[in-house]
Amino acid sequence: MKKRIFVFVCAVLAFALLCSCGMPMSANYSSPTIKVDAVTSAGSYNSAPAADVPVPETSPEPLGDGLVITKDPTDETVPVGEGVWFVARAKNLASMRWELIDNYGNVCSPEQAEQQNGGLLVAYPAEDTISLNNVPLSMDGWSVRAVFEGEGGPLTGKAAKITVIDYENPYSTVIMRYGKAFRYGIPTLDYCQANGISERAAECWSVGYALYDIDENGVDELFIAAWDTNAAGYKRNLIFELYTILDNEPYRIYCSKGGSELYLIDEGRLLSVSTAPGMTSNGIYRLANDFLIYEEVYIEETDPSAPDRMLWRHRVDNSIGYSDDRPISTTEAIEAIDSLHALTCLPDLIPIV
Repeated sequence: MKKRIFVFVCAVLAFALLCSCGMPMSANYSSPTIKVDAVTSAGSYNSAPAADVPVPETSPEPLGDGLVITKDPTDETVPVGEGVWFVARAKNLASMRWELIDNYGNVCSPEQAEQQNGGLLVAYPAEDTISLNNVPLSMDGWSVRAVFEGEGGPLTGKAAKITVIDYENPYSTVIMRYGKAFRYGIPTLDYCQANGISERAAECWSVGYALYDIDENGVDELFIAAWDTNAAGYKRNLIFELYTILDNEPYRIYCSKGGSELYLIDEGRLLSVSTAPGMTSNGIYRLANDFLIYEEVYIEETDPSAPDRMLWRHRVDNSIGYSDDRPISTTEAIEAIDSLHALTCLPDLIPIV
């Protein structure tokens, strides 16, 4: 009897010990819960996102009531005389206004832009929208931007560029570009480089243009050339740029830079003068549709055996290298070059400014 009581007591003690250690009981046991990562939805609690699951980027929200730009206007192209509109938005906005910027970086109001560009009509079809109607060619290259007011403001948005195209006269945008450059006098070299026009324009008092079908293919080429020059010795008809038409748009064939000159001579030929340290070349070219074909060239360069002496040679075909060059005297070369310069034309330039 005592033995049975002892066994029973031991059993009770063992049961109590197991319960205190957390033995799973059907009444109070539940399986562990797997938590999903709310940010990536790519794995479980304590696991890393799968490599092929992108983590979405979220736009930062403004802190409190701070002003945040959410949309800037985009660059637009508009046919001359037609309309275009721009949209800009911001969060926590109190008010906004529009500004226009001309080709010289001057900022003006839309109303001032109307006064400066004849025919331009400005409207505001929505709180976040400005429309420009009957856009004149003079607005080519202008920009428009929004200025927002609010806590932390004002904030100025990015400017959107306006490109105006005259499909009836594709060269008009090029001509207007030079008109803007000379509106207030001789453009600086920095202005020429920044606006993509010939560097030689910075040496010129005024500029003109001429239309001439140099390759006789039925399409007039556009010549932008010097009307008068600032530096002595430059010819009035020094060509700054040469364009033709491809796909109803102006295509630039040539742009004169420092050390290079281009002139039109009789019979539709072009005389190119290039200078570099120790060498000067006078080449004759013809235009074939949209590229220049070399015909012949007179080259003056330093004599390798006598640095104080110059040598002349004449190349008469398209060959590369010196195998087809013919040495000529200085007298022959100068006479030939002078005769070419005497043939330069483009006398009927139309002044741009």
